[in-house]
Amino acid sequence: MDSSVSTRAMKQKQYDVFLSFRGKDTRRGIVSHLHNALLDMRLDDIFKDDEALEIGDSISDEIKNAIRSSKFAIVVISENFVSSTWCLNELQMIMELHNKQQLIAVPIFYDVDPSHVKHQRGTFSLKRYKGSRIMQFFTRKKRKTAAQVRKWREALTQVGGTSGKDSRACEDEAMMVDDIVKYIARELSSMQPLQMDDLFGMDAHMEQIDPLLGMDSTTDEVRMIGIWGMRGIGKTTIAKYLYNKYSPRFGRRFCFIKNVSISAKNGLPGLQKELLSKILGKKQATILSEEQGCTTIKSKLKKLKVLIVLDDVDKVDQLRALAKETSWFGPGSRIIVTTRDLGLLYFYEQIFVHHVNFLGNDDSIRVVKHVAFYGGPAPSPSDVYEQLSIRASKIAQGLPLALDAFGTYLRRMKSIEEWENALDVLEKFACDNIMDILTISYEGLDKRDQAVFLHVACLFNGDAVQRVTTLIDHGDIRIKGLEEKSLIDISPDGCITIHVLVEQAAREIVRQESRHKPWRQRILWEHEQIVEVLQNTTGTATVEGVTLNMSEMLGMVFIEGGNLNAINNLKFFKAIKHLNDMESKLQFLAGIDKLPKTLRLLHWDAYPMETLPSEYYPSCLVELNLRYSNLRRLWDGTPGIDQLRRLDVTGSKNLTEVPDLSRATLLEELIMKSCKRLEQTPESIGGLSTLRKLDLSNCDGLMNLQIHVSENTVLPGR
Repeated sequence: MDSSVSTRAMKQKQYDVFLSFRGKDTRRGIVSHLHNALLDMRLDDIFKDDEALEIGDSISDEIKNAIRSSKFAIVVISENFVSSTWCLNELQMIMELHNKQQLIAVPIFYDVDPSHVKHQRGTFSLKRYKGSRIMQFFTRKKRKTAAQVRKWREALTQVGGTSGKDSRACEDEAMMVDDIVKYIARELSSMQPLQMDDLFGMDAHMEQIDPLLGMDSTTDEVRMIGIWGMRGIGKTTIAKYLYNKYSPRFGRRFCFIKNVSISAKNGLPGLQKELLSKILGKKQATILSEEQGCTTIKSKLKKLKVLIVLDDVDKVDQLRALAKETSWFGPGSRIIVTTRDLGLLYFYEQIFVHHVNFLGNDDSIRVVKHVAFYGGPAPSPSDVYEQLSIRASKIAQGLPLALDAFGTYLRRMKSIEEWENALDVLEKFACDNIMDILTISYEGLDKRDQAVFLHVACLFNGDAVQRVTTLIDHGDIRIKGLEEKSLIDISPDGCITIHVLVEQAAREIVRQESRHKPWRQRILWEHEQIVEVLQNTTGTATVEGVTLNMSEMLGMVFIEGGNLNAINNLKFFKAIKHLNDMESKLQFLAGIDKLPKTLRLLHWDAYPMETLPSEYYPSCLVELNLRYSNLRRLWDGTPGIDQLRRLDVTGSKNLTEVPDLSRATLLEELIMKSCKRLEQTPESIGGLSTLRKLDLSNCDGLMNLQIHVSENTVLPGR
């Protein structure tokens, strides 16, 4: 065939697709539809070969260059395909490059039997074309005939066994064309080199990942590398960067399996077949079971050096089906797994893990500006837009997906005023994209872990993890699970850290659960809603957690003494004051005689009463924090406090004594600093073997007190 048509100017360049076909059979039918469909998908770099101007037997240098520079070659094999030496020569070159993994051949068997192509039967028998151009070729070049025919036959055999489309098995030709075009578009997308200018912060990642990959290692070991982090943090971007950077070292023995968690829903054998087809470049027989797929992968890849990326894995059975062991792959292979669940990576006996953290301040600002200003400089006045970009980056707090989403949103704003208004909106509400990200992760949790996540995100962001785990049933396991699933982080100093947008999105989940009716929310954090519930006792059966920032309240609020007890499922209550506030802004109209017995945390700064309610039974109480309170004494008698681990009455200026604590057998921290009038402590303190911190600093009335405590107890200031 000669080339007569191309979608762009005829010159040596890179093409996405090379179209090879027998013009007399298919030019006005399937090929025309295929070409138009490729253009509709915006695949403009197409070299459409045409036989109309065929000259001679050898394909031109232009055709050869086009084939060499193409990523895909679609070969439409029709009934009279082998009657053209031009077609056969193109096919030979295409299959040679396909076998070298320099392009991907996609055959379409158009109204022909692929087995006839593979075995040269019927119209694909080269011997039947007497008097044809093939026989003329034989006559002119007898010495080369045997070698050339052998190459043609090899090409026909190979293409007949290559994964493609059999039109006879497709009821709708338009659907077949659509499937082919979508497949190529999807594969081209995964092949696209990343825009290097867009990869902010990548150098820092590579400094950590390159040693893990060990691409320059002199050994032939197979390495598993895990890329772990929350959704939207950039795991897939990093994996694509590695894939583009290192895939040339693996010939064509590499593949990128996207969205494994989603694709796996259609069955693991399908994913196994996809992996084999991409790496081997050949049509694979249907895999009937996961076990068969495992056996096939191991047998066919165990001697091959491969690069495999498994993106967004969320279940162990996906790893077990696609890359169970290093022994499945040949020496020097690299398997990269991206996941938001660290626990999955423990499936492997040995794996190198890279934790993807948030972008730094400088890179965050660069991302916002790059997206918002289309990669160019900021408009005038640039210094104002610079400050607005900094503000936007602070809202996103280094989360790449949020930075990109915010930049895209701000791109539409045409003035400084519009930018400022848009940023006001972003500061108040969680971004829709972040909500989508979190919802996927949240719905993957079981009901108990969902509840723990919402409690932690809405109540305990920034708190010490050691304390929070004691407040929650099986806290160690559940908090660790949330960390492994990248929903929370633990800072080096042992505090829970949750991205502010994740915190906002978690609160939105709480709102949606209650259908945006505050009195039905399981957690309350807005002071107006809390006051309404406490004053009217509406919907109190559903509330489990309250966190009240009293500094946001404009003045004192008075409630009936029994209203707090009416919230009979309340587990966590936090009322926090500003340091400069002398009194609690939450007050009782009269005395309080009860508190919910379900309370695990009671944190009430400047607690207004002189003692805890006489009918309060703190059998579930884990932490009692009544800093700067009006307490004179905690309680009368010896209540059941056998779950209590932390007691803090710092700055309670009227407190004169602490009652018997002998039943607090789990008590770990007792903080009574700056209790100026405290005169004595119970002897029972000396019998608390679990006590690790006792703080009596600045308790002037205890200056000469001798305290006998465990040698493991820390005594600050004494």
